Amino acid sequence: MNTRNGLLFALCAAAVATTLAGTDAAAQRGGRSSFQTTCASGARPSNQANQAQGVLNRAMLPMIPAAQKPGMYQQAYDQAMQGMTADANNPYNYYVAAQAAAGLNQVARADSLYRKTVELCPEFAGEVTPARQQLVGAALEAARVAIAERHDTTAAITNWELASQLDPNNADAPFYVGYFSFLRGDQTRALPVFRRLLAMPAPAPADTDAVQRRMAALGGLLDASARMLNANQNQQAADLLQAVIQADPNNRNALYYQSLAYYKMQRWADLLPVAERVMRIDPLNGNEALVMFAAHRALADQAKAQGNTTSETQHRNAALRLPNPDSMQVTVDNVNMTTEGTTTTIRGQVKGAAARAGAPVRLEFTLTSPGGDVGTGTVTVAAPVRDATANFEAQIPTTGFPSSFRYRLLP
Repeated sequence: MNTRNGLLFALCAAAVATTLAGTDAAAQRGGRSSFQTTCASGARPSNQANQAQGVLNRAMLPMIPAAQKPGMYQQAYDQAMQGMTADANNPYNYYVAAQAAAGLNQVARADSLYRKTVELCPEFAGEVTPARQQLVGAALEAARVAIAERHDTTAAITNWELASQLDPNNADAPFYVGYFSFLRGDQTRALPVFRRLLAMPAPAPADTDAVQRRMAALGGLLDASARMLNANQNQQAADLLQAVIQADPNNRNALYYQSLAYYKMQRWADLLPVAERVMRIDPLNGNEALVMFAAHRALADQAKAQGNTTSETQHRNAALRLPNPDSMQVTVDNVNMTTEGTTTTIRGQVKGAAARAGAPVRLEFTLTSPGGDVGTGTVTVAAPVRDATANFEAQIPTTGFPSSFRYRLLP
């Protein structure tokens, strides 16, 4: 299962474009000949603040070439900083410096200066609040440039985090923090983002951007849980997997990994209901049959030690009724999906067992999502000789983004 980076970059660009439209308009309104806010503290604009504001006013004139504007923003910033040096408690210096920093695309610095402005003069909140919100577009653009032009994930993540702080309702920025942190191997930062995303109500199927974000978060948690299992961090893996299962109750990989976590922790009673669900979804999974056998045997031994003959008998009989992987027609393993547009390619492997070599084995796959089934297709593969393997592949049209699958053996 994958989510293409190209689509993620497209989502990022769309988010930036929407916000920057407001930022440009605000910049045109930013220049003025006098300050509108009066501070109750009695603070008044310093000479440096007035001079810097005048430079900003001129920078906003339409006849000023774009190439000259950065120099003017820098001049205004330097003048405002001189004012701060002379009077570190004058809010007007900070306010003008914030505007200049925004013009220089120093988003984090601008935000810090805006916040200091309100700290010194709460009356500035009416102007600073919308100004900070308009920094979102600059932060998103800075992140896009960092990724697309410089491949600088550190700077991009910093700007996305800032955008998230400035606009808590922005869904794109926190996702990108999680997604690119995950690509860098920073699970400490990525996994909480993914868990929060999955805990939100599922998006409407028509909201393809939100669906893609959710699928990427789901895939990230699954990948992280697999790594944890390999590192014997079994309880941590089980906790992550529970979050996935709550969001996608029939996700085959989440249930299978959860059964392995319980197996490794010898939580036999917890394991059995999860393994039973796996076998309904993935009925030719030989490994899961063996896991269930081990659980029933362990529970039977526990019951025997407790003198509970009835429970012991139930578990031993249940173990005997389980399918033996050697008696299955074939076993199925290594199933994965790749979605491109409205088509999902499903690939996997069958291993020879009881079926006669060369006999056709027909598998009907149903692709699923948290909202329901999204596609069905059939694949036929010639049964290999016992213990040999054969690959299969099928393309299945879909009506949505699949997160998992189930299959059955056709006659």
